[in-house]
Amino acid sequence: MREWALGAPGRIVTWPAPDAYVLVEGVLLRMRPDPPDMPPGTEVVVGQDTERRSLVAHRAAPGTGDGRAGDE
Repeated sequence: MREWALGAPGRIVTWPAPDAYVLVEGVLLRMRPDPPDMPPGTEVVVGQDTERRSLVAHRAAPGTGDGRAGDE
């Protein structure tokens, strides 16, 4: 499941600090937001924290529409 989500666009639904629940293709995934102060509704791209071996939600590039960088 982890490999399927890497690089996928998503949206923060809610967060039980320090983690967030991110909706990715209809599936809720729990991950750490980076930066940690992103509110619900923020478009993100799923990445991986190799040190912690966990998923990370990075803020999507502005103006990409689907959350993927470089899709302009």
